[in-house]
Amino acid sequence: MADSILAAVTAIARLAEFVVHAGIADCPEAAIVQVRRAALDTIGVTLAGASEPVARAVRAVARAEGGIPLCTVLGSTLRTSPGWAALANGAAGHAHDFDDTNFALLGHPSVPLLSTALACAESETADGAAVTVAFVIGFEISATLGQALNPEHYARGWHATSSIGTLGCAAAAARLLGLDAARVRHALAIAASLASGLKENFGSMTKPYHAGHAAANGVRAAMLAREGMTASSTALDGTQGYAAAFSGAKLLPDALDELGRTWQLVGSGIAVKPYPSCALTHAAIDALLELRARHTIEAAQVATVEVGVNHLVPEVLRHHAPSNALERKFSMEFCAAAALGAGRVDIGSFADGPVRDEGVRALMDRVRMVVDPALPDGLEQHAWCRVSVRLTDGRAFDLPPRGASGHPGVPLSDERLRAKFLGCAEPALGRDAALAVADQLGHLEAIPDIRALTSRLGGAEE
Repeated sequence: MADSILAAVTAIARLAEFVVHAGIADCPEAAIVQVRRAALDTIGVTLAGASEPVARAVRAVARAEGGIPLCTVLGSTLRTSPGWAALANGAAGHAHDFDDTNFALLGHPSVPLLSTALACAESETADGAAVTVAFVIGFEISATLGQALNPEHYARGWHATSSIGTLGCAAAAARLLGLDAARVRHALAIAASLASGLKENFGSMTKPYHAGHAAANGVRAAMLAREGMTASSTALDGTQGYAAAFSGAKLLPDALDELGRTWQLVGSGIAVKPYPSCALTHAAIDALLELRARHTIEAAQVATVEVGVNHLVPEVLRHHAPSNALERKFSMEFCAAAALGAGRVDIGSFADGPVRDEGVRALMDRVRMVVDPALPDGLEQHAWCRVSVRLTDGRAFDLPPRGASGHPGVPLSDERLRAKFLGCAEPALGRDAALAVADQLGHLEAIPDIRALTSRLGGAEE
């Protein structure tokens, strides 16, 4: 009796009830639209990332260890077990750092969640509606926990994509595996012990691996719970539980009150990336591209660039003299110089080897990032910046604090999102196949068997 009373009031029990009972009829149409857009973006960036070294490394180990070939690894010929497929697709999806973000989570929600959902849906022969609901459930739990625990969680050094996202992935997997409430509670508590991911690894291949790590651990937690593995009902909110250990704080009693009443997919939303770099560089990139176009600025004309940022940013954009392409994604100096000096920041900007554009390379030394305490400090505004540019002829340009294109307040149009998808997917699938996938994802929830989608997402022999 005591155990049942405890289970009824713990945070895990409340999350489990949402996992079990939320249905597609409960989801507002705006949330379903967001899932379709997220799936389009996520599959595109995963196909683009499948040829990257981190994705190849994961696939090599997956092939060596083997697995029942139930699930598709996007952009490759490999079929493997659900856990390995979730890991491989998650790592590929985050390889370019081109995947979407959520400012409550302070991380990347969609790549881990969709990697989890596709793997479990293939193994369970589920339909598109089941994938859609699982994605919504996982997103709502990830973002709700992010809102409750951040910014303290993020500031302590945790990469929330994985350290919080693992719980969302476990919820999505548990729903697709059809677990009852008791087993969902155990799955979430197991996931709380599996969650990890350090920001110190930003700028290395381990950073994109974190997305796959979250997906694979979410799948594993749900599968273990299905087989009867148990875990503590107070793993989230106990005195030595997840919230206390990861954020140094209690999970407040009202933190989960809005789950299933208001929808994070519609509220905090999804920020779709227009550039394949850390989201904290995007507002500056937008501003500098705008200045370059408006005033026809060339790199040699620039005396100084100052970018004012939130106090959380310098610990993330810590590569002031980046030595490789992955570090350049976390360098304000490089991203600002590429925007202003080259007029573009795209996948080609982060090619392996040294920076080839001499103007960009020289301009990096004239970019300075400073903390500006006057900037707004809401969770959704941590990625804002202000920009000041001084030219050698004495002209000066100052742009006030701003967010970036693709943020929920200024979302990418459907046309720009589709163009991004095609740019990412065509090299892997070809034009006609990429167009067909884009059309299919426009009605994801109506797909009768998810394998009708995943069967189109493989690749050529490796």
